[in-house]
Amino acid sequence: MSSYEDDEDFISKSELKREMHRFQELGEKLAALSPEKWASMPMTETLKNALQESRRVTKHEARRRHFQYIGKVMRHEDVDALQEALDLLDPSSELYGRRIRQLEQWRTRLVEDSNALNDFIDEHPAVDRQQLRNLVRNAQKEMQQEPPKPGSGYKKLFQFLKEEIAAAS
Repeated sequence: MSSYEDDEDFISKSELKREMHRFQELGEKLAALSPEKWASMPMTETLKNALQESRRVTKHEARRRHFQYIGKVMRHEDVDALQEALDLLDPSSELYGRRIRQLEQWRTRLVEDSNALNDFIDEHPAVDRQQLRNLVRNAQKEMQQEPPKPGSGYKKLFQFLKEEIAAAS
Protein backbone atom coordinates (compact mmCIF):
# COMPACT_ATOMS: atom_id res chain seq x y z
CA MET A 1 0.00 0.00 0.00
CA SER A 2 1.33 3.44 -0.85
CA SER A 3 1.63 6.19 1.70
CA TYR A 4 -1.00 8.53 0.23
CA GLU A 5 -3.73 5.91 0.69
CA ASP A 6 -2.86 5.71 4.39
CA ASP A 7 -3.31 9.44 4.82
CA GLU A 8 -6.62 10.23 6.58
CA ASP A 9 -7.00 13.50 4.65
CA PHE A 10 -6.76 11.72 1.29
CA ILE A 11 -9.69 12.52 -0.98
CA SER A 12 -10.00 10.60 -4.21
CA LYS A 13 -10.33 12.36 -7.53
CA SER A 14 -13.82 10.87 -7.90
CA GLU A 15 -14.86 12.31 -4.54
CA LEU A 16 -13.56 15.74 -5.55
CA LYS A 17 -15.58 15.55 -8.77
CA ARG A 18 -18.75 14.55 -6.89
CA GLU A 19 -18.25 17.48 -4.53
CA MET A 20 -17.73 19.91 -7.41
CA HIS A 21 -20.89 18.64 -9.12
CA ARG A 22 -22.78 19.12 -5.84
CA PHE A 23 -21.46 22.68 -5.58
CA GLN A 24 -22.44 23.39 -9.20
CA GLU A 25 -25.98 22.04 -8.64
CA LEU A 26 -26.31 24.15 -5.51
CA GLY A 27 -25.08 27.15 -7.52
CA GLU A 28 -27.71 26.48 -10.18
CA LYS A 29 -30.45 26.35 -7.53
CA LEU A 30 -29.20 29.62 -6.05
CA ALA A 31 -29.05 31.23 -9.50
CA ALA A 32 -32.69 30.28 -10.08
CA LEU A 33 -33.75 32.34 -7.04
CA SER A 34 -34.55 36.02 -7.25
CA PRO A 35 -31.80 38.47 -6.22
CA GLU A 36 -34.03 39.59 -3.31
CA LYS A 37 -33.79 36.09 -1.82
CA TRP A 38 -30.00 36.12 -2.18
CA ALA A 39 -29.93 38.91 0.40
CA SER A 40 -31.15 36.50 3.09
CA MET A 41 -28.57 33.86 2.14
CA PRO A 42 -25.29 33.52 4.03
CA MET A 43 -22.93 34.10 1.10
CA THR A 44 -19.97 36.27 0.19
CA GLU A 45 -20.05 39.14 -2.29
CA THR A 46 -17.92 37.07 -4.67
CA LEU A 47 -20.65 34.42 -4.91
CA LYS A 48 -23.41 37.05 -5.24
CA ASN A 49 -21.49 38.67 -8.11
CA ALA A 50 -20.97 35.28 -9.79
CA LEU A 51 -24.68 34.51 -9.45
CA GLN A 52 -25.61 37.88 -10.94
CA GLU A 53 -23.21 37.24 -13.80
CA SER A 54 -24.95 33.89 -14.42
CA ARG A 55 -28.08 35.85 -15.40
CA ARG A 56 -26.14 37.43 -18.25
CA VAL A 57 -24.51 34.23 -19.56
CA THR A 58 -26.91 32.42 -21.89
CA LYS A 59 -24.88 30.31 -24.33
CA HIS A 60 -24.81 26.64 -23.34
CA GLU A 61 -21.05 26.08 -23.17
CA ALA A 62 -20.37 29.45 -21.57
CA ARG A 63 -23.09 28.76 -19.00
CA ARG A 64 -21.57 25.35 -18.21
CA ARG A 65 -18.14 26.92 -17.69
CA HIS A 66 -19.63 29.70 -15.59
CA PHE A 67 -21.29 27.19 -13.26
CA GLN A 68 -17.96 25.41 -12.98
CA TYR A 69 -16.58 28.75 -11.81
CA ILE A 70 -19.47 29.10 -9.33
CA GLY A 71 -18.64 25.61 -8.05
CA LYS A 72 -15.06 26.74 -7.51
CA VAL A 73 -16.23 29.85 -5.64
CA MET A 74 -18.50 27.67 -3.49
CA ARG A 75 -15.44 25.89 -2.04
CA HIS A 76 -14.89 28.98 0.09
CA GLU A 77 -18.52 29.28 1.21
CA ASP A 78 -20.38 27.70 4.11
CA VAL A 79 -22.16 25.21 1.86
CA ASP A 80 -24.16 23.62 4.69
CA ALA A 81 -25.59 27.00 5.73
CA LEU A 82 -26.47 27.79 2.10
CA GLN A 83 -28.15 24.39 1.70
CA GLU A 84 -30.14 24.94 4.88
CA ALA A 85 -31.28 28.40 3.74
CA LEU A 86 -32.27 26.91 0.38
CA ASP A 87 -34.18 24.07 2.08
CA LEU A 88 -36.17 26.61 4.10
CA LEU A 89 -37.44 28.02 0.80
CA ASP A 90 -38.25 24.62 -0.72
CA PRO A 91 -41.73 23.34 0.26
CA SER A 92 -40.71 19.76 -0.58
CA SER A 93 -37.80 19.73 1.88
CA GLU A 94 -37.93 18.11 5.32
CA LEU A 95 -36.56 21.27 6.99
CA TYR A 96 -39.33 23.41 5.47
CA GLY A 97 -41.97 20.96 6.71
CA ARG A 98 -40.46 20.95 10.19
CA ARG A 99 -40.44 24.76 10.28
CA ILE A 100 -44.09 24.94 9.18
CA ARG A 101 -45.14 22.40 11.84
CA GLN A 102 -43.25 24.42 14.46
CA LEU A 103 -45.08 27.58 13.38
CA GLU A 104 -48.44 25.82 13.44
CA GLN A 105 -47.72 24.52 16.96
CA TRP A 106 -46.84 28.02 18.14
CA ARG A 107 -50.03 29.42 16.60
CA THR A 108 -52.18 26.74 18.23
CA ARG A 109 -50.51 27.26 21.61
CA LEU A 110 -50.91 31.03 21.40
CA VAL A 111 -54.61 30.74 20.60
CA GLU A 112 -55.41 28.04 23.18
CA ASP A 113 -53.00 28.72 26.06
CA SER A 114 -52.81 32.08 27.85
CA ASN A 115 -49.25 31.38 29.10
CA ALA A 116 -47.95 30.71 25.59
CA LEU A 117 -47.77 34.44 24.83
CA ASN A 118 -45.21 34.96 27.59
CA ASP A 119 -43.29 31.85 26.47
CA PHE A 120 -43.09 33.17 22.91
CA ILE A 121 -41.98 36.62 24.10
CA ASP A 122 -39.30 35.01 26.29
CA GLU A 123 -38.02 33.02 23.33
CA HIS A 124 -38.24 35.96 20.89
CA PRO A 125 -37.67 39.17 22.92
CA ALA A 126 -37.47 41.43 19.84
CA VAL A 127 -41.06 40.65 18.83
CA ASP A 128 -43.60 43.48 18.50
CA ARG A 129 -45.62 42.54 21.59
CA GLN A 130 -48.60 44.79 20.90
CA GLN A 131 -49.07 43.47 17.38
CA LEU A 132 -48.66 39.88 18.59
CA ARG A 133 -51.29 40.39 21.31
CA ASN A 134 -53.73 41.91 18.82
CA LEU A 135 -53.23 39.05 16.35
CA VAL A 136 -53.66 36.44 19.08
CA ARG A 137 -56.82 38.17 20.33
CA ASN A 138 -58.30 38.28 16.81
CA ALA A 139 -57.47 34.60 16.19
CA GLN A 140 -59.01 33.65 19.55
CA LYS A 141 -62.25 35.48 18.66
CA GLU A 142 -62.45 33.56 15.38
CA MET A 143 -61.93 30.24 17.15
CA GLN A 144 -64.59 30.99 19.81
CA GLN A 145 -67.34 31.16 17.19
CA GLU A 146 -69.67 28.21 16.73
CA PRO A 147 -68.42 26.25 14.86
CA PRO A 148 -64.76 27.32 15.25
CA LYS A 149 -63.80 28.85 11.95
CA PRO A 150 -60.21 29.93 11.36
CA GLY A 151 -60.21 33.03 9.19
CA SER A 152 -57.97 35.93 8.28
CA GLY A 153 -56.88 36.61 11.87
CA TYR A 154 -55.67 33.03 12.21
CA LYS A 155 -53.75 33.32 8.92
CA LYS A 156 -52.31 36.72 9.82
CA LEU A 157 -51.03 35.31 13.12
CA PHE A 158 -49.29 32.50 11.21
CA GLN A 159 -47.69 34.98 8.79
CA PHE A 160 -46.53 37.16 11.67
CA LEU A 161 -44.97 34.17 13.44
CA LYS A 162 -43.30 33.08 10.20
CA GLU A 163 -41.75 36.51 9.69
CA GLU A 164 -40.66 36.83 13.33
CA ILE A 165 -39.01 33.43 13.50
CA ALA A 166 -37.35 33.93 10.10
CA ALA A 167 -35.98 37.30 11.24
CA ALA A 168 -34.66 35.76 14.47
CA SER A 169 -32.75 32.98 12.70
